[in-house]
Amino acid sequence: MKRICIFGVVFCITSLTVFISCNEDEQAAYSSEVEYYKYNQLTNIYDNEIAPLNVSFVKETETLEILVKAFKSDVTITNLNAVQEQWKAIQKVWKQLELYDLGEVANSFVAFEINRWPTDPERIEENIASDEVLDAEFIASIGSSSKGISGLEYVLFGTDNNVDLESFTTMDNADRRLSYLVAMSENLVVKSNQLQGLWENNKDVFVGGLENGISGTQNQVINAMVTLIEEIIISKLGIPLGDNNGGVIEPDRLEAYRSETSKDIIQQHLIALKRAYEGDFTQSPFRVGFDDFLVLIGSEEFSISIHDQFVICQEKIDAINGSLVSEIETNPAAVLDLKNAFRDLLVLIKVDMANILGSTITFNDNDGD
Repeated sequence: MKRICIFGVVFCITSLTVFISCNEDEQAAYSSEVEYYKYNQLTNIYDNEIAPLNVSFVKETETLEILVKAFKSDVTITNLNAVQEQWKAIQKVWKQLELYDLGEVANSFVAFEINRWPTDPERIEENIASDEVLDAEFIASIGSSSKGISGLEYVLFGTDNNVDLESFTTMDNADRRLSYLVAMSENLVVKSNQLQGLWENNKDVFVGGLENGISGTQNQVINAMVTLIEEIIISKLGIPLGDNNGGVIEPDRLEAYRSETSKDIIQQHLIALKRAYEGDFTQSPFRVGFDDFLVLIGSEEFSISIHDQFVICQEKIDAINGSLVSEIETNPAAVLDLKNAFRDLLVLIKVDMANILGSTITFNDNDGD
């Protein structure tokens, strides 16, 4: 009888050991698969999004510098229009690349040097009216709210092109305004190259950040997505809608209201967010995104819900007639619908997706909840 009991105990222990061993093997295989997907996702983001956007951004800033100098040599409406259109091309690339302000790139604060919004018109006018030599060295020494993409917009865009042209020809400090414009364009080329160099030097850190938690690259990308969506909700739509002043509409609180490109900024942000989620950057055979991770862990229906919300956000942008500057005054309800669509997207990514993937959302001043 005792021998039977001992045999039974040995059998149970052996079975448990085999069971645990199988579970450990399965867990190891699953962890390996997750790491494989994560590595390919991060490689996809860098090779097919971050690197090409950096190349485009450098190219566009160099083209702007050429056009600005041509405008300085021949101040005409035609040349001014060319500079303005090139500024829009720069902004379009930047508003996608802006999502990836993370890791060592974020620590460098180069993004602030490239585009600090809102800009400081009074300081810009003081700089132009000063006795300083307005060159690239001077621009490098001043605050970020007096230069960069937003600073260029302030100098380039006004009530209409005839008035804009006069500011470079007959108005006070016209020559110095031209010099300031040239110096800002030169500085932007320097900063775009600095940004590209930072990314090239940190590629291995970005792609190799496979760990979970705050230091992991995937976690940083999720936090960057959350930060951008919150900024759209609070700063880029909420404040102009009057969220902070009792409902008084303030079109001049929209980003890039002078150029009336506020809606395109939101559009480019949405493009970048959706591409980051889906990993759908190029026609490469292995396009891993966050949606693939959700499917991997059995949350395919939720993955579809996020995709559907991106579609809703796009529909709300498409429902805006004309510029956001005019629509927010004539039809603020449409702008409110757009803000609410992004708020729903925020909940799906910040709360639901982050929880499912085990991500840690860090504290953010732009809390859109």
